[in-house]
Amino acid sequence: DDALMPISTFIGYLSIQWWAFRNSDGGGMLVQRLAASRDERDATRAGHLFNILNYVVRTWPWVLVALAALVLLPDLEDPEMAYPVLMLRYLPAGLLGLVFASLIAAFMSTVSTQVNWGASYLVHDLYARLTGERDDRRLMRAARIASVGITLLAAALSFVMNDVGQVFRFLILIGNGPGLVLLLRWFWWRINAWGELAAMFAGLALALVSLLPALAGLSFGQRLMLTAFGSLAVWLPVMLLTRPEPEAVLDSFYRRVRPGGAWGPVRVRVGLEPIDDLGRDLTRWLGWCAIILGSTLGIGWMALR
Repeated sequence: DDALMPISTFIGYLSIQWWAFRNSDGGGMLVQRLAASRDERDATRAGHLFNILNYVVRTWPWVLVALAALVLLPDLEDPEMAYPVLMLRYLPAGLLGLVFASLIAAFMSTVSTQVNWGASYLVHDLYARLTGERDDRRLMRAARIASVGITLLAAALSFVMNDVGQVFRFLILIGNGPGLVLLLRWFWWRINAWGELAAMFAGLALALVSLLPALAGLSFGQRLMLTAFGSLAVWLPVMLLTRPEPEAVLDSFYRRVRPGGAWGPVRVRVGLEPIDDLGRDLTRWLGWCAIILGSTLGIGWMALR
């Protein structure tokens, strides 16, 4: 029974994390890829294909290898070694090299993405705004220094990480604070930068609080609830007690995006109707949830009977 997932964790994954996590609106990296598409139609198709490949196709090789490891390596002391042990034991020389190269490539692509993304935040959003620097060569030099600094910091932190699962769950808790406000900013004109900042800092603070010895008995699902609803209790009052974004900013955004939802005052000022049909979008969302979940379970039924 100790190996079973607590019901609170299952409920947290199913009913909280999908809207509370920082990528609830797709996330910056996915949006960058979609923005590289030729037009909106191709971007929509690319999004659908990504959902199928990422959630339906990619998931089951992991699950099948994990299940095989439970049978073939039942007494493995470190479960994180199951994948490389299976590779070394069962893959022939050429295929082993190919899989190893693919893992290195996947690792390096993730590292380069995170390092470049982090450096852009530090230089563009902080350094350039605080100093007023506009010279491209100096900004590029600062970005290179930031990239090296982020890499060294990450390398140093890796020496104190004993369990990648714990680190992964902690990162989920940190990102579990701003998800709702990042999602609502597309549908509600009143969301402002102060609300977003409050959600980010509250999510980080509550994630750290959840690690205190006094809260050691909480399941991961209960920690998800703490960070999601605790940050909501922080950012919502902060947003309502601070000024909304300037009308010029809201009007410019609405003209470019013309989103659906609670944009009444802005829509009246601009005089344009929204492009998005929220009813149609909700129907598509429910349909694709059914397709992805049904396909995932269907493959599992065929693979495992």
